[in-house]
Amino acid sequence: MQKLAQLLEERKNIPVEIAMRYGEPGIEQAFKNLEKRCPLLHEVVVFPLYPHYTQSTTQTTIDEIGRIFYKHPHSYRLKIVEPYFDHPAFINALAKHAEPYLKGIDKLVFCYHSLPVDQVEVAWKKGKEFDYVYQLKETNRLFCKKLNIELQYTYLLYASQRGNNWLKPFLDADISDFPQLGWKKVAVIAPGFPIDNLETLFDIDIQARELFMKAGGEKFVFVPSLNYSDEWIEAIWKITVGV
Repeated sequence: MQKLAQLLEERKNIPVEIAMRYGEPGIEQAFKNLEKRCPLLHEVVVFPLYPHYTQSTTQTTIDEIGRIFYKHPHSYRLKIVEPYFDHPAFINALAKHAEPYLKGIDKLVFCYHSLPVDQVEVAWKKGKEFDYVYQLKETNRLFCKKLNIELQYTYLLYASQRGNNWLKPFLDADISDFPQLGWKKVAVIAPGFPIDNLETLFDIDIQARELFMKAGGEKFVFVPSLNYSDEWIEAIWKITVGV
């Protein structure tokens, strides 16, 4: 994460601080660091890295930022970037980054973090701006449109579930069925994770790969997250600043 901030600073000549919703450095410390570095701040742009809205990530982050920011008066404005699941810069970066990995496969799997079904149902009733499933499917659709991939050649799976009443189908339960269905060469991409972590590097690249290959799979391609790629740096700038 710190590398991402460093690259943005170097290439765009602006101060960037990393903050964790749960962990260190925290949000309050990030504000203090910016104020110390830039006494004449006129606006702080907060960019939650989650492309898709969820109550447990996006909303709690916004709530915590507001709680911290409005404890004291500030001389600068606060701008919070909305979920960017359908932003052209995000879709373009994702497509450009992923395309080299998608050669010679039978099925492209989109993998997302699962959520409790009741939490998702409460959110979608509020509208598309809160609808996790709608948003991730829209990311999939726009990605496929960009690369001229027919949706029938794709599959949606969920990972990291903590119970049975979570969004399905589950990655670890279904991936081993693919070879018997004739899908022996697959690529798996996780657009909900702009930075690789244990859930991509272990759950997908190690665990799911092992399940798939043991079931008779021939080729398993893990598409890395955008991470610190040039296209992601440029996309962040366009999403946050708009130029």
